[in-house]
Amino acid sequence: MTPRSEVTRLEVVRAWRDPVMRVMLVLFAIAAGYAALTGEHWAQARQEAVTTAVTEADTIMADRRKAFVETLAKGGEPRSGLIYATALPFRAGLPNAPLAALSTGQAEGYPAAANIAPFVDPWAIFDAHATGLESPAVLAAGRFDLAFVIVVLLPLLLIVATYDFWSRDVENGSARFQLAQPVRPARLILTRAAVRGGGLLVAAIVIAVGWLVAAGAGEIGGLALTALVMFAYGGFWIALSIVINLRVCASTTAALAAGTAWLTLVVLIPAACAALADLAAPPPSAMAYTNAIRTAGLQVRAANRDAARAAATADSGRAYPASLWHSRSEIQQRDARLGPIHYAYADGWARHRALEGSLSLLSPAVIAQGALDRIAGTGSDRALAFQHQARAFAGDIRRLAFGWMDEERLMTLADYDRPLPRFAFVEPGTAGPLTRDILILLGFASLLLALAALRLRRGAAQLL
Repeated sequence: MTPRSEVTRLEVVRAWRDPVMRVMLVLFAIAAGYAALTGEHWAQARQEAVTTAVTEADTIMADRRKAFVETLAKGGEPRSGLIYATALPFRAGLPNAPLAALSTGQAEGYPAAANIAPFVDPWAIFDAHATGLESPAVLAAGRFDLAFVIVVLLPLLLIVATYDFWSRDVENGSARFQLAQPVRPARLILTRAAVRGGGLLVAAIVIAVGWLVAAGAGEIGGLALTALVMFAYGGFWIALSIVINLRVCASTTAALAAGTAWLTLVVLIPAACAALADLAAPPPSAMAYTNAIRTAGLQVRAANRDAARAAATADSGRAYPASLWHSRSEIQQRDARLGPIHYAYADGWARHRALEGSLSLLSPAVIAQGALDRIAGTGSDRALAFQHQARAFAGDIRRLAFGWMDEERLMTLADYDRPLPRFAFVEPGTAGPLTRDILILLGFASLLLALAALRLRRGAAQLL
């Protein structure tokens, strides 16, 4: 047996006999399983809510069709709400991505459905579904999902396994005997780190992916990307442990250094980045935005009060009453008045999110969380893409209804038998941002390994 294989065999035996390794792996498996099943329950409940909201339009149309038929059977004329295209209801929903159980991400901060009608402001179509979002306390703390286990608990698992894999031997004096063997110091240390940290990381990846499959996630591409993110993120923490072990000579010091690194990278830096983003690019006030919208809307209504009263009793001589023609004119005035307010509010949030995105590059934990959110389809980019597409769909519906008005076209029973236009969400591209996140994580790990290589090149005497 060659010295290289002998070192590997001894390290495998040594790691397997460590009860802490087994206990930590079992605890990780329990936490990952609970998180995956909780995430699946959350994803299922969210999908059911979206499905219910989307099918509401069909239910409304079915009820109206029934009333339409009953009215005709009695020889009467259908009431106004049954024949005007401006009363058509539509819904839009954001479906779950295949790996939604992986991470709740920022999904609970954005509405997942929209109520659309021709006369409704496209910026207000989400209001009915925004009031039911989770409490601020839950949003701030985050759910106990699989992404939380990976981002927060996986580093602790790897730290426990590797924080003193070499410094302990330096401390008790056995490192001198090991370095006297015909094995290069770099190979000895890297093999030990690979066996203890790498073996545990591979096991953790298998456990996490296995629980996702058990929870119903079957998309091979998403599962592979999850494993790749875990490998890159876990590799960073293993590389950090190598650097710590090469710099300190006592187990307690190594434990303190590793714990401090975890606290800094997982807790302090993300919190500091969020606070800095709030100071440098404060998000616009939702209260000020709501008040501005309400004030502008009331001003438009006040300016049209007399015209609205006149239209209520006027005879347009057309298929659609004068009141609807007036409402159409008032809506166009309102949109022109409220548009700048809407866009200013959206731009303020866009600047805030852009700064947060730039600052997130300072913490591997935030990068890993963002990558997992993209894989799960619960990041802000996907939610904002849904809002943009839903507003565009609302614009199409308005043009459709206004076109019917211009054509003097009223709804008939045949129109009720035709399916309504459907909103179809188009998935935004995530390959570029996800590739960037993975490369940055690998870059952090490579930088630490380069620092370790510089230390190892100084010779065995510098390792004692």
